[in-house]
Amino acid sequence: MLAATNRPQDIDAALRRPGRFDVCIEIPLPDAAARHQIFAVHLRRKPVAADLDVAALVAQTAGWSGADIELWCQAAAFQALRRVGGGAG
Repeated sequence: MLAATNRPQDIDAALRRPGRFDVCIEIPLPDAAARHQIFAVHLRRKPVAADLDVAALVAQTAGWSGADIELWCQAAAFQALRRVGGGAG
């Protein structure tokens, strides 16, 4: 069995007893270099301001997961569309 969670503290103690899982691998949140790469992935093919400071975004997002960054990029894109009149809301 393979399982994943971002809330290990909520796993029932009975499942965490010795012998239940052979290997538990903890993957840390992305460091600054990884967050920069994640921003690059989620900002490509999106129009961004010429003066967008991705390094500042990276510095302000310590402790964010890749999913957090993806959601932020999507929200920013939708907000930008609304501001230029391209959105429905």
